Amino acid sequence: MFIDNLYTRKELDPNFFFEFEVNDGRLCRVFWADTTSRKNYVHFGDVISFDATYSTNQYDMKFAPFTGVNHHMCSIFFGAAFLADEKIESYIWLFQTFLRSMGGKAPSFIVTDEDASMRAAIDVVFPNTTHRLCMWHIMKKLPDKIDANLLRDDEFRTMVNSCVWGSETIEEFESRWQAWITKYHLEGNEWLQGRYLVRKSWIPAYFRDIWLGGILRTTSRSESANSFFNRFIGRKLSLVEFWIRFDTALKCQRQEELIDDNTSMHTDPKLFTSWEIESHGGAVFTHEVFRKFQEEVLAAREHCDVQTTTELEDRRIVFVAGNSNKVREVIWKYNEQVFNCSCMLFESVGILCRHIIRMLRGARISELPMQFITKRWTKNCKREAAYDSLGNLLLDNSAVHIDDVKRRKMSIAQNKFEDIFQTAKTSEDAMDILIQNLESLSLLFQPPTRTRQEEQESFIGISIPENVEVHPPSEIRSKGKCKRIQGHADKKKKQGAGPRKCTTCKDVGHDRRNCPKKDAAAP
Repeated sequence: MFIDNLYTRKELDPNFFFEFEVNDGRLCRVFWADTTSRKNYVHFGDVISFDATYSTNQYDMKFAPFTGVNHHMCSIFFGAAFLADEKIESYIWLFQTFLRSMGGKAPSFIVTDEDASMRAAIDVVFPNTTHRLCMWHIMKKLPDKIDANLLRDDEFRTMVNSCVWGSETIEEFESRWQAWITKYHLEGNEWLQGRYLVRKSWIPAYFRDIWLGGILRTTSRSESANSFFNRFIGRKLSLVEFWIRFDTALKCQRQEELIDDNTSMHTDPKLFTSWEIESHGGAVFTHEVFRKFQEEVLAAREHCDVQTTTELEDRRIVFVAGNSNKVREVIWKYNEQVFNCSCMLFESVGILCRHIIRMLRGARISELPMQFITKRWTKNCKREAAYDSLGNLLLDNSAVHIDDVKRRKMSIAQNKFEDIFQTAKTSEDAMDILIQNLESLSLLFQPPTRTRQEEQESFIGISIPENVEVHPPSEIRSKGKCKRIQGHADKKKKQGAGPRKCTTCKDVGHDRRNCPKKDAAAP
């Protein structure tokens, strides 16, 4: 029925994309992306996150969503898959299918977990895409890899967070890493040694000059995304039950985006300075992006001081000091109207840094130069139409189509009822007559009594087929999935609860209500 549901969606929405494969008549892999997802990828598919860590159904298939970051810096859905296994060939099939659904446009950056099969498949399908590991997934494992007492040490946590999240340069990271490893005698920790060997794949200090588009997850956004997907997962769900929950959750996510769109388009953010560049940012950026930009404006005003300025024939070089006592080099190339800062915030995130803002202020440039207005962060970034690989306009046709004849009849009926209601509302007797006749009229339009199966079909939106061509997968053990270690209570359950005992005398065969010793025990 899950596959039948996808076919039904395709009938309602011609741009709905899905592909699946079976093995011995049983579903082994499937991918889908609706029109809205494909349109979102056109606008925000430069950077993506792929996560196959969700076991969401009674068949233990892996749910693997593709997500990104929209113009409100919130997670956005591009498509998803179910995989029966985590072999290299399964990931290659999935990534190739995803690429076809998105018109052959590969992302510039992808972040995943540490799965080796996934990494091998990315090398095959996305050879020109920069691949990095998710910091949040790695750091989430830390409590299981070190002594619990260390986690309660405030100084330890501060040193680790400063090293991993706060290092801006390679030198800073290397120095800080060695400091806390040595201080807490963790040189022999194999897991930490392994993470250090792949540090260039997950520590931002090693790729500050790469466009990330906000995809490297902060803890709060990662937990938010995780919470979103956990709304509709469950170990005992069928695929159809999963779909119902998933579709509902996705509609909620998209409704929240529409609310954010409306807020950004029709309300003005609060300004904290008289600087025109702040006002300009508020006019072009969505509210959430503007808040990030506004932080840089305030820091430029409060904490940035120009230490030295050097004028050359074709450029100006300014050294700017901030409240962190770090000195940044800002270069302004006159002829090209190019600004570069050694902090590289704009190169990685697309938001202008405080150091360049300070230079622009000193140069009496009151508005953001066009090259510093990153399109994906603007209010109007989705205004342009989106097309598929064949040049067809991507339009969401999933809404119920109403032809002109039916629409005209609906209008006539609505107008007639409005006329009758306006006449009847002036008299209580007339309203009673109207209500009585409406009740009689409603009997003509009562839906026929439906069987339980028909009720189920109506709820999920498809008919249960007589002949099932694609069967659910057999129960599958994904790699890395093992049984939970059983505790004392589990073992007692497995052994059986035993005969029920009376709570008064502890004998079997009766309870406290008819216990022969009840009267004797009474005071």
